[in-house]
Amino acid sequence: MAGGQMTVIGLTGGPGTGKSLAARYLADKGAIILSGDQAGKRAVEEYPAVLRSLEKTFGNAILNTDGTLNRRMMGRIAFSDPEAHQKLNEIVHPRLLKILKSDLKKAKSKLIVIDAALIFEWGVADWCDYILVVIARRDIRLKRLKSQGLSRREAEDRIGSQIPDREKAALADYVIENNGTKASLKKNIDRFVKLLP
Repeated sequence: MAGGQMTVIGLTGGPGTGKSLAARYLADKGAIILSGDQAGKRAVEEYPAVLRSLEKTFGNAILNTDGTLNRRMMGRIAFSDPEAHQKLNEIVHPRLLKILKSDLKKAKSKLIVIDAALIFEWGVADWCDYILVVIARRDIRLKRLKSQGLSRREAEDRIGSQIPDREKAALADYVIENNGTKASLKKNIDRFVKLLP
């Protein structure tokens, strides 16, 4: 990467592909990471109306005893039912996108990475100079998600809630297939970074 101009990378990939590991590695290389997940958490924490709408829509079972959002329970509900997932998106995404856009305007770095699983679905890809998609075989994704404490059903639901890898790959500028080791993923990211202007 040369020059002083800012480059915005859209980093995406489905659950269990290694997208989060890729984001952490890019951060280690000096990139500023703008996380869709963190923007979603902030939307719920910083805008009380968002949490109230979620409670009204899904009931108080989604709340912890201290009144905060129980993200695990919310995930179980949303990822097991496409209609519930749609309602969650309708409530949270307007604020989430506002937060991401604000953070992008404030970011000062040669390399900024927007780390978002739903980068195409949200229309965020249009904000980016390049799209990097991390993909992996389904069996490997399931194994990774189960190692994170999800049941097989929860893992299947999460994978099924997003557009398939092949569709994401077709929309990408660069695709990394992450079926191997962390070292292999990092090597592929290094190759990608070297291609940037």
